[in-house]
Amino acid sequence: MEPPQAVWRLVLMSDAAAKFTGDLLSYAPGIHDVVAAADAVPDDATLNAYASAATLFAMTPASYPLAAVYLHRALVAAKTAEDALLAQAIQAWHAGNLNQAITLFRQRIAMRPDDLASSKICQLLHLDLGDFDGMVATVRSTLPHHRENHFVLGQLAFALEEAGHSEEARPIAIQAAAMAERSGADDPWSLHACMHVQHRTGSLSQSIAMVRQFEPLWDRCGSFMRLHAWWHAAIAALDLEQPAVAMALYDDRLADADPDCVQSLVARVSLLARLRLRGTDVGDRWAPLRHALQERVGDGINGFLDVHYAYGLALAGQGEKANRAADRLDDLSARTAKALIAHAEGRSDEATAALAILKPQLQRLGGSHEQRQLYELVELDAALTAGHRAQAAAILRTGRPTRPPWQQALATELDACTTNRGTHETQLQAD
Repeated sequence: MEPPQAVWRLVLMSDAAAKFTGDLLSYAPGIHDVVAAADAVPDDATLNAYASAATLFAMTPASYPLAAVYLHRALVAAKTAEDALLAQAIQAWHAGNLNQAITLFRQRIAMRPDDLASSKICQLLHLDLGDFDGMVATVRSTLPHHRENHFVLGQLAFALEEAGHSEEARPIAIQAAAMAERSGADDPWSLHACMHVQHRTGSLSQSIAMVRQFEPLWDRCGSFMRLHAWWHAAIAALDLEQPAVAMALYDDRLADADPDCVQSLVARVSLLARLRLRGTDVGDRWAPLRHALQERVGDGINGFLDVHYAYGLALAGQGEKANRAADRLDDLSARTAKALIAHAEGRSDEATAALAILKPQLQRLGGSHEQRQLYELVELDAALTAGHRAQAAAILRTGRPTRPPWQQALATELDACTTNRGTHETQLQAD
């Protein structure tokens, strides 16, 4: 005898919500299955809220009207304070008010500490704002309920690392990754936290080895995390002065990325730009990106993405279009995009001056420490090209002990030039 239809409906709701949470935490490609589940149960507030969130993850203008459909259902269906908070948090996210969204998500988490989907979304919104201390606080608020949960520990490790606490993050990241491996769970974020610690502390070879070791896991992930892992390996190889390895990783792992995955598109821009900055001829590899970047430039959804779209389009030979698109962005995104476009077009003095002013604000565009390093690399290249050696030396002085070998060698060279010049000027004054 079959269970009543109402029972099947409850099973669908429960299983679909759990599946969405699991797919979100493991970066599985099935994360958007929750949309079909919400269509099957249009009066379930939680499923429709999750469906709206899954749609917003696309981070394109086209995703917002579709997300609004599920958000409206969630708001109408919400009968409890917990469901109302979830729907209202996503409503604030949809409206672009990320600070309000975080506040509401944290209220939801306080009432429902079992809702790991909400805590994960909240962490990602902190990342979009460059609010790493807030990210640590949000994850710590869930920790008392999940001390043995490797997903939560991995989130904490990543948050601590981004907030500048690498030594505290290291053992937690290692513990989370080991717990996940013992349990047979796919937990790419914990491994990702390990890679961030390794990169920040100069353990670049270990980072590459970890990416290669867990290749089967990356293959099971959705587009973003699969490519992001190999991007980490490539930038580590580049910092180890292995441009051929980085180029091969681009061709083998990143070049065929789905252009509709905006994070994957940005990873390709970032790696090609870094190869160019290190003096590597990337040939015609910009050509396949040109159309996708033209489609995305000026979207205005996310500052980190917008800046990369504009810089990539300028590097692809479309500086005029990139500049016009930058004019439509908000102030910080527009000024940063224009500084990078100036660099792409060879206006090094302009790029150097602009990036020096913008530097204290760039964290607000979002992205991780490793992702934001592109801005610093551009400023460094522009300063050297424009002959501003003191500015270049100042850039390299920050965090010097853990900088990659090529940057330490360059810093030593710049210091020697400064010392020699000072000695020469002193001698002239004495004469």
